Amino acid sequence: MNTKLTIFTAILVQDSALSISGLDRESTSDQPFTVVDGKPVLSGRGLKGAAVAMARRFFDPLPRAVSEIGPQKELRRSAWLFRNAEHKAGNETPRLRSGVGILQATGARAQHVLYDREVMPAGTKWELDLRVDWRLVGNDEQAAEVEGILGYVLDKHWKEGRCWLGGGAARGLGFCHLTELKAYRIDDTQYEKWVKSHRVLGKEYELQTEFPHCAPTKSWFFRTLDVDVSFGAYHPTDSDSDWGVDMLAIGPHEFEQGSQRSGTGSWARPSWAQDAALPADEPARKVEQLTDRAILMDGDAPLIPGSSIRGPLRHAFSRSQLGKCKDPHLHQGSVGKEDAAGDLFGTVEQSSALLIRDATAQGDWSAARLHMHAEDEFSAGSYGTAKRDAVRLLQGTFAVRFVIEGGEKSEVERKQKDLDRLIALGKIGHLPVGGHKTKGAGFGQWKPGDWKSADVLGVPKTDCRLTGRAEEETKRPSPSFPEPRASEKTWIQITAPATDKSWPSGSAVLTLKDICANLPSQVKDHLTAWWCEPAIDFSVSRPQT
Repeated sequence: MNTKLTIFTAILVQDSALSISGLDRESTSDQPFTVVDGKPVLSGRGLKGAAVAMARRFFDPLPRAVSEIGPQKELRRSAWLFRNAEHKAGNETPRLRSGVGILQATGARAQHVLYDREVMPAGTKWELDLRVDWRLVGNDEQAAEVEGILGYVLDKHWKEGRCWLGGGAARGLGFCHLTELKAYRIDDTQYEKWVKSHRVLGKEYELQTEFPHCAPTKSWFFRTLDVDVSFGAYHPTDSDSDWGVDMLAIGPHEFEQGSQRSGTGSWARPSWAQDAALPADEPARKVEQLTDRAILMDGDAPLIPGSSIRGPLRHAFSRSQLGKCKDPHLHQGSVGKEDAAGDLFGTVEQSSALLIRDATAQGDWSAARLHMHAEDEFSAGSYGTAKRDAVRLLQGTFAVRFVIEGGEKSEVERKQKDLDRLIALGKIGHLPVGGHKTKGAGFGQWKPGDWKSADVLGVPKTDCRLTGRAEEETKRPSPSFPEPRASEKTWIQITAPATDKSWPSGSAVLTLKDICANLPSQVKDHLTAWWCEPAIDFSVSRPQT
């Protein structure tokens, strides 16, 4: 069978919100989502970039038929072909997600670091169609290698949840996994039929029972930790007595501040209203309620963005270094590789080795809309018009996922220990998250699980084989260059008018062809370079500018 194409199909499921920036369009967002003909689109360019970046972790060198970086003797088309992906049937539309920089010294908002972006909500599904074109590779053996690399990335990593797409992956966005992963091979006899059927795969096409894999040649190390961050009744000891309530306040985008979606949680009612009958319009009013300050929701449950966990962790780490870490918001993110916090949390020049996924409330949760006001210190009454209400989460548990990765095992283990020391602060309630930390919110209990490793131990190639044109060039004998002989260097200067009789008759212009034809034979044999100094006679013709 002469294979022409390998087609991988799968369903991409978002485990967190996804941000894929597109071209500028009419939008109130700083980073609008990619939209084509009114529909959100996951660009093939972004998919391929993520796949190539993942492949470079495990394969060195990566075949040129996949991708090439740096100056090459010739450009060639990649054998990986990625189509744009459209989300499956659903009414999901991009939502606004805001972000703000926090000063590590005071915890206050940094100036000029407020931004927002459009994101697709967690749970959105996309249909993937990824292809490997065997005709763009030198031979079947090399094509099988290119196919196996993509199959390894999809089956062993993307399918297992190690798939990070778009922007803000270190801050919780773009965590995805694959389902319904399949591989098909299209031969010569099936190719024409596949094209005429509008490229629709049917049962008659060969489904690969053994998924194509290629053994990695480079080691890479992953460490994953799940931490439950819970809020609710505070128990300082093992007794059943409650000392108070740990609340959470993370505000949404300004566009959603005035209305609060109720979701699937329970909402507290005043004690004097517990026995009162619900009004007839209560179900309708529970869908959305008015408030001055809402809490951030992801669908029907409250959300803690990965950035809201990452910020407190970085600031706690900076404080533990006794002033040795720079505040990135005061240095425009350029803190340098020598900065201890930059080494763990990343810089503008080096990606972060620590990824933190968004977390939504698991199971039952409860919230309340609290009425507040500022107190007049003289009369102890309400101060002017400072009466307001705000929503607070009263009870809920969030599953936060941490991922540390790297090519050196010792470096990954060192960063793992640094993170363990920070999480220990959360276990004793000294790592508040969210807003209103000075007003009793954000002090949840952190309960970490066990670290899970997914190390990839690659076996380097002893005979690294190049592909395509580069392989052909290795078979060619190296050209032998003559040894320079300094004693025979000769400069020849020729100045002859066009009317000189020694040159070919009728030659109105002195050309290189004429000079070569009339040079002595001993000069022709050793001529290696030309140095030409043309002269222009402006009295004859004036150049036009």
